[in-house]
Amino acid sequence: MLSGQEMLVDSAAICHEIVDGLDKEEEPSQAWEASLVEIIEKFNELEGTFFFKTMPSIPVTRTCQRDAKALLELSGEAHWSAFGSALEQFIKSAQEVIDKSGMKGTTLT
Repeated sequence: MLSGQEMLVDSAAICHEIVDGLDKEEEPSQAWEASLVEIIEKFNELEGTFFFKTMPSIPVTRTCQRDAKALLELSGEAHWSAFGSALEQFIKSAQEVIDKSGMKGTTLT
């Protein structure tokens, strides 16, 4: 099983791959690219933090990684009509990773 850290890194790499495949001339692609770049930057900031070395990071990063892979598949097939809604789902799962990594309300014993 991959660690939360490994899944976070993989999700960021998938985002890079998606961004590289977007048509920069298309207006929706520009907005999609901006969202993905923002997520990549945030994931890079979080990389190596304590949360991703713990078991609670596994479920949220696995969901995020799965959503990123689905988005990559849609971009690879140029299935742009479904890409927008899939991106919204990925943004939600990425936001959950970002929120949980703050470990608010967690007590270490």
